Amino acid sequence: MKMIDQGSYPNKYVVDTNIIIYTLAGVKAAVWAMKKLEDDDIEVYYSTIVEAELFSFHELTLEQKSKIRGILDIGEIVDVDSKVALKAAELRALSKKDYNRKLKLPDAIVAATALLLSAVLVTRNVEDFKHLRRHGLHLYNPFEHEEDNSQRFVSELEQN
Repeated sequence: MKMIDQGSYPNKYVVDTNIIIYTLAGVKAAVWAMKKLEDDDIEVYYSTIVEAELFSFHELTLEQKSKIRGILDIGEIVDVDSKVALKAAELRALSKKDYNRKLKLPDAIVAATALLLSAVLVTRNVEDFKHLRRHGLHLYNPFEHEEDNSQRFVSELEQN
């Protein structure tokens, strides 16, 4: 089941750190998106940078660590190899040169991972990545989907 119209993109998704954090917090839109990603015909990936960001909080309990690992087990961890590193560097340079935007290294690595896998990046931080749409990055924000559904629901109520 596709969550968005991806055009020629297969059913592949790279999940950003913020989506997992919101899922752990029980935020409805993120929980919904992660449940959709558990579908058998969807390939889910995470960058090792996402794994590092999630486990870097110094006060994580064993239960929280277990929950994080459970979410990461839905997909496959993609290492930051030379191809990812060079693509991330290219994206950072492009962002600064063409858009006068500073793309943080972790964000560049996550975006590079998505581009190299021909996958959609699932993130709430669309603002950080939207300029890269012109360079082939496909984005999905489950929070926009939730807002669209909420607005549609309110419109339908007002019409009745």
